[in-house]
Amino acid sequence: MKPTMQDVADLARVSRATVSRVLADSPNVSMDKRALVLDAVEKLGYKPHKKLRPRYQLLVCIAPHQKADPFHTHIIEGIQAAVRTHRLKLSRLQLQAFSSRPPQRQLPPSMAKAIAQAQGLIILGNLPLSEEHHLYLHQNGIPTVIIHGTGSSQLCSYVGIDERRAMIEAVNELVRLGHRRIAYIHGPEDDQDHQERLRAFKLALLSAHLAESLRMIVQAKSWCQQGGCEAAGRLLTTFMPSAMITANDLLALGVYQAIKEAGLRIPDDISVIGFGDLDCANDADPPLSTIAVPLRSIGGWAVAMLYNKILDQDLKPVRLTVPTVFKSRGSTAQAKTYTR
Repeated sequence: MKPTMQDVADLARVSRATVSRVLADSPNVSMDKRALVLDAVEKLGYKPHKKLRPRYQLLVCIAPHQKADPFHTHIIEGIQAAVRTHRLKLSRLQLQAFSSRPPQRQLPPSMAKAIAQAQGLIILGNLPLSEEHHLYLHQNGIPTVIIHGTGSSQLCSYVGIDERRAMIEAVNELVRLGHRRIAYIHGPEDDQDHQERLRAFKLALLSAHLAESLRMIVQAKSWCQQGGCEAAGRLLTTFMPSAMITANDLLALGVYQAIKEAGLRIPDDISVIGFGDLDCANDADPPLSTIAVPLRSIGGWAVAMLYNKILDQDLKPVRLTVPTVFKSRGSTAQAKTYTR
């Protein structure tokens, strides 16, 4: 009788999954275990069957507010590219609503049905998942990675942006240019995904001793260009900032419009900084200074983390904080002095 993979596992005193990973040349196996498995393979004369790697099914659940976020498309593109690289299957579920009300372990029926068909779950955006929800996923063997959301559960992994560092870098750049009156346009209040970005901006102001600028924080009603224009228009009726930072690049384009409608110029009168480095940033007039975020890479990293967890359930959840890069373009310049 030909030796089996279980025979190899028994001789090496490891699991079948570990044998499978060694034979697939996975990096997620220690050198000691790899040596034991290869030694057992040689002693038994085991020859693995040549077959395609199983195509695990991943599910991406998109939070209700996330689809309106311009980051959404680029993160999904990164997920799709990584899925092709790892020969996985992918399905998407756009959630229309989500409630954390009791019973806490009950997921929306559409989500529960889709999860039952998958081996791994990516949550894009912030869902009000309770610890009971996380425990339910854990007990049902569904590895989970949350992208661009909040939470403190130790049962799932997270990929997020280093919001604090990004905002401190942007504010410091403006301070270096002499700006002391820095406004901020943030997104809809009920979108929890970006509340950390708002907190990071406030911290950056306080760190730069610019507490007076806290009065110049305006909420946009939507994430689109029109939302940015309306918010900046309201701001300019009361204050005259020397610079504005926005929670994404589309809002910044709306700020451009409001500034021009007020008879002012960018960056001569007001400097503008966006967030995200979307395609529209470089095409703006003048080109938009912005905080660049590797959105496609975020999607790819989430898939890689999830795939490795599927292969090795013993891997501990991780929290990956992605750094950003400030890109200076034509929308920022030395500050002018205003008396208004």
